[in-house]
Amino acid sequence: MGSYRLRIATLSFGFLSLLACKGNPGPGIKLQLAESASQHACIKTDKSGFPLSAVLRDGSVRLSVLEKQGTSWQFKCDITAKLPDEHPSLDLGTVDRNQYAFFAELFDVAGKRVYTGALQGKSSVSSDGGAGVLPMFGVESWNCPASGMVGARGFHSATMLPGGEVLIYGGVETGFVSGNAEAMSVTDTVEIYDPAKATFQAVTVAGNKPLARAFHQSVVLSSTDTTVKLMVFGGITAGRGRQVLTTPITNAPIRLAPCGEAVPAGPEVLTVKFDGSKWTVTSDAVGQTDTSAFGGTTALPQGGLVSIGGAKFTGLPPCTVGGGDLLNPGGGVAVQKALAWSGMAGEVFGSANLMTGFLGPSLTPISNHAALALGGSWPATPAMAPPMTALLLSGLPDAPMTMSAMGLSVGGVPTAFHTATRIGATLADSPTFPVDVLLTGGFQMTNSVTPQPGQPPAAASAVRVYSVTDLTSAPTVRTVTPYLPAACGSAQPHYRAAAFEAASATPSGQRVVITGGSATQVSGCNDCETSADSSLLCTLSQASLYDAGKNAFRQLPSMAMPRFGHQQTLLPDGGILVTGGLTRKAGKTTEATSESEIYNPRASTTDAPDLDDPVTLSFPAGEQEGRVGIDAQKPCSRL
Repeated sequence: MGSYRLRIATLSFGFLSLLACKGNPGPGIKLQLAESASQHACIKTDKSGFPLSAVLRDGSVRLSVLEKQGTSWQFKCDITAKLPDEHPSLDLGTVDRNQYAFFAELFDVAGKRVYTGALQGKSSVSSDGGAGVLPMFGVESWNCPASGMVGARGFHSATMLPGGEVLIYGGVETGFVSGNAEAMSVTDTVEIYDPAKATFQAVTVAGNKPLARAFHQSVVLSSTDTTVKLMVFGGITAGRGRQVLTTPITNAPIRLAPCGEAVPAGPEVLTVKFDGSKWTVTSDAVGQTDTSAFGGTTALPQGGLVSIGGAKFTGLPPCTVGGGDLLNPGGGVAVQKALAWSGMAGEVFGSANLMTGFLGPSLTPISNHAALALGGSWPATPAMAPPMTALLLSGLPDAPMTMSAMGLSVGGVPTAFHTATRIGATLADSPTFPVDVLLTGGFQMTNSVTPQPGQPPAAASAVRVYSVTDLTSAPTVRTVTPYLPAACGSAQPHYRAAAFEAASATPSGQRVVITGGSATQVSGCNDCETSADSSLLCTLSQASLYDAGKNAFRQLPSMAMPRFGHQQTLLPDGGILVTGGLTRKAGKTTEATSESEIYNPRASTTDAPDLDDPVTLSFPAGEQEGRVGIDAQKPCSRL
């Protein structure tokens, strides 16, 4: 606790100072800028990354102060200054700095917003007693974190912790077999992204090691100031350094197939601790023994993990021969179950038996206690094409139930491994109908007697919105027109339908950023971004944005690196962190990457309210329209 004052100094590097007590300058906060990812990859050849740089420009800065009220943040006041001439300061009084968040915006001399960032729920003083850093990222563009990831990985989990950090666990790794650069194993390593420093750091194992796994999901169950417990479920597992995935023959329905020693993974609880200087993780066993690979899994806001479908398999062919066809009854067994864990340490378990199964479905919360599963349901016979099916779960997390154990047939192309994102702001205890869910990409599913190569749908049907009107009726579907329509294989810029994309909503919940993926390539049609790449697993750098208010789909600036199997995480400042994935570099081999990027969706214009601004969203709904321009909305008291 203490009496704190904020001061914006007029040093050439744009320094923002926090005074530790009245009349006694403290170590302060520095506004520092991230490197643009558009100029280069975000990791130097020596793996050092691109450290944040000082502010070296004229313009204006606005610092907005938010105060924590329960589980949310509420606007308190603003302070503005012109750089480099003005020196205002403010007094917050006797406060706990962890209950305050600081959001900064940098405007150029014409009043255009150029950088934004935040320091949320953290002390402004660094651990060595020096000035803390408030990282800022260029708006409407891709930016580089200050360091690369500790480990290269794809198909990992990236989980937001209550303090704003992102826990990155497991995933696929490559390059462990001499002479076979595309051999794919799974890793058990854990690292943390710290948004207060824009850097990644390793997490040390203290006790039992986590499972090596990929294609899983992890969610927060409970937390204190120093300890977070997470539930992890699903995916594939094997000993680290053992090949578990292969790119199968061209007529396999899924481009990455499990092989060799891969087996479905079950639940475990991770306990993550921070002692002020380092992070540690311990794995604990869970009583239930259910396992599932390639199921649909999601987190609930009140703490809980819910999973549906997936596959079980044993005795897979060697990876040198080819992977298993999981849709074939001889290659995989459908998991016809919904599973849920909740409680402080995952001690509350619930399940529901189903009459259908799904491979690679999506499971999307539509309220605090209900979720929508979408995907091609497991066919009754190998000759049957999987139908597109919706299944609504209620009673979550501890007592999952459904009105129709077989699900409901819906329109649209049956797909697996697509993205699904709910449109809307915060969840409530009961759904507010209608609820819209955006689906993009995926693999179009076919029968297993005459399987077709695993391909995304045609671009015209790859982006669709499913609308839920109640918990008993089948959702309706509408397609969304892709931008720059062009024939598959066209050299002209256009939207390329892709599988293994990543997607996440912006802070408003009304826009969705979709990135990367592996594009259509079959029967002479190569829709990869590089026509010279004739591989089955080409990678895309494309980025797209769906605007629900306009029902419009448009192109965004491309990522610095093409990738698929990466993860996206919405950060406290409104930015979207992209981590890892598989990419294709020199020699056209598929390899995991440790490069990450951050997209800042904030608007450059200031003549209209920016509804992806967390500060604007903290205002009452009736006051958000007034958040325009660059002046202080409610000036803080100045000293």
